[in-house]
Amino acid sequence: MSALTPRGPAWVAVRQHRPALWTALLVVVFAIGCWGAARVWVGSAGFTVSCGKGCAASTEAAGWFHWAESYVAGTTVLLPLLVVVFTAGPLIARELESGTYRLAWTQSVSPARWLAVRLACVAAVAIAATVLLVVTFRWSRHHTLNEPDADLYSSLFWGDRTVFPAMGVTAVGYILLAVSVGALAALIVRRTLPAMAVGLVATAGVGLFFAWVRPHLWPALTAEGADVRDGSHLWFVQQGVLLPDGSRMTREQCWDMGYSKSPCGQESPALTPFSDYHPESHFWPLQLVETGLVLLLAAACVFAAFKVLRRVHG
Repeated sequence: MSALTPRGPAWVAVRQHRPALWTALLVVVFAIGCWGAARVWVGSAGFTVSCGKGCAASTEAAGWFHWAESYVAGTTVLLPLLVVVFTAGPLIARELESGTYRLAWTQSVSPARWLAVRLACVAAVAIAATVLLVVTFRWSRHHTLNEPDADLYSSLFWGDRTVFPAMGVTAVGYILLAVSVGALAALIVRRTLPAMAVGLVATAGVGLFFAWVRPHLWPALTAEGADVRDGSHLWFVQQGVLLPDGSRMTREQCWDMGYSKSPCGQESPALTPFSDYHPESHFWPLQLVETGLVLLLAAACVFAAFKVLRRVHG
């Protein structure tokens, strides 16, 4: 048995859940395979925008490449939901519900080690898959955005909810959160389907919450008047006009009162447009702040899971 082969409780966990591990591998391979095939097609079609057959082929390849790139990003973002369902259900709650965990605990394996090994195994596999997807997606965007006529092939904006988590360490943070939330849900609920539902709702809720507050995790830059910038790589947090008294009226407020009748729809020297935005240089500060908060939450869930395990089973 090689040094890389899992042993003891880890070997049992891997052998027991081989179908789930193979499924995860196939999902990742399929996502990267779709992207690779689309990349080859784009290369063969060429970045041509001339009319005629070349233009049609290029446009078709561009559309399929955009779908494949979006699929890789979407797989990365949705992977934590699959992980939390697997962790909460088949990995822990099903064994607690059926009582098969007692067999492992009678084999000189303590409850804490039993739980730690299972969480480590699923976290290692999920993190490896996530890193592979993130590297693929980042490499794809880097090369695509440096190609001529890049906008024809990729319209994925770095601040999109389905793109931002798939481009950096935040993806790994959500994987660890999913593992910890799944474990806590399973130990508290102790029934397979309810634990899966609780873990799924909790993880999805955290993801939606951070998607909502994400633009405010790092101070945005503000431009006023002639300094207001426009660009496809700027993440606009808020836009509107400054009123003569210095107060702000956002575009949302203008639409609520009727845009054409609002200050936003009027041209006056007394009204100054403003924009709060994040440039691309804010990507890593936003990533690191969100990842830190998610990891703190994950650590709290792991601590709570072991406390529950110790209280119930000693």
